[in-house]
Amino acid sequence: MKDYTQGRTPEMLEPFFPNEMFRYIIVSCFLLVVECIAVVFLPLPFSLIEKPDYVPWFGLPFYELHKYLQNDILLIFLMVFCALFLVSWPFLENALRYNPKNKLSLKRIPANE
Repeated sequence: MKDYTQGRTPEMLEPFFPNEMFRYIIVSCFLLVVECIAVVFLPLPFSLIEKPDYVPWFGLPFYELHKYLQNDILLIFLMVFCALFLVSWPFLENALRYNPKNKLSLKRIPANE
């Protein structure tokens, strides 16, 4: 097995979790604060989307989709299918990528590893 610690300083061997993850969290929180300040002090003077008042902002995609698909059963089937597809996507990608018997495999694994 290859030793990845040779020739590297302790700063280069810093663990991803919690050190690097903590940096990402700090930067994300800073950007979130900047965005919240911008929303409070620089509100948009006009509405970008015409929507009824009873539809909250997080329901807009479903509201728009329901306008195009009037069949409720089809709408529910489509949403469940999309949710299952998005949840299973990492597993499907992993199976395609690292299966050496698969002809669609993106990465070939040598036999001696």
